[in-house]
Amino acid sequence: MFFIIALTATFAYALQGVLMAKVYRQSDLLSAVAYRGLSLVFTMSPLLFLVPQSAYAGFVEQSMWLLLAASLAALANWANAIAFVRLPVGIASALSMAFTALFVGLLGELFLDESLSPMQWLMAGITLLAVLMLGASQTQNSSLKSASSAQYQPLIGIAASACYGGLMCLALILVAKLSRDSHPFLVGFSWEVMIGVVAMLMAFARGKFGGQAGMQKITLGQFKQILIFASPTVIGTACYALAMTLGPLAIAAAILSTMMVFSMLLGWWLLAEKPTLKQWVMISLVCISVIGLKIVV
Repeated sequence: MFFIIALTATFAYALQGVLMAKVYRQSDLLSAVAYRGLSLVFTMSPLLFLVPQSAYAGFVEQSMWLLLAASLAALANWANAIAFVRLPVGIASALSMAFTALFVGLLGELFLDESLSPMQWLMAGITLLAVLMLGASQTQNSSLKSASSAQYQPLIGIAASACYGGLMCLALILVAKLSRDSHPFLVGFSWEVMIGVVAMLMAFARGKFGGQAGMQKITLGQFKQILIFASPTVIGTACYALAMTLGPLAIAAAILSTMMVFSMLLGWWLLAEKPTLKQWVMISLVCISVIGLKIVV
């Protein structure tokens, strides 16, 4: 069950990522992250009906830790948005997920007392390597187009992906601990909404103290578009928060790193971007490595 729930979360996150990439490239990045989080107030609120009343009792005591996790995630999402602009979507997604899974695996033992067997480390490493190879194969197809763009800056993109991995790793460890102590749906809803609120405050602070534009204004139609594009996050966050209570966070993060496969398949379906033969081989390798992960979990 843990494995199926984690894969469901991966698919849902991939869907919202493909849809939101268009918004990120047409909007102020920090403002887009804020509006994404704020839109989830409407789409994720039904999850609260599934939370028992008893779960709210000690939740106030955890709110400061959740605020810290949301702040880290808001910064991580900002870094991820930068990576999506500075790098082709394929390599940005692969690098961000690989860095996250790597940091989670290293720090999970320290903070969550999760010890992986050598075989689990091996299969997780093979999965991350396959994901990176898949991302690199997509980059080769789009490198000429990207190189002609003034936005294409690979070193900044790689650094942003590494920042995303480090920040999101710490946020996920906090969320995993809170999900296990409270209710995963309550923690997931609060976390995602707080990310939007923190990003909004950062945007206003940027405008007031940084001498830059503050929160970008958008029309109701644009907000509706973000609400629709970000709505798969409801399934992604709910399933991932639940998965973190059922199995090792490092394995869940490794499974989440295979989002690249779903992103490419969704890109083929939604954007008519057909994978090449080499990419099909890479997709097969990722799928095989995921099957290996399931065997060793």
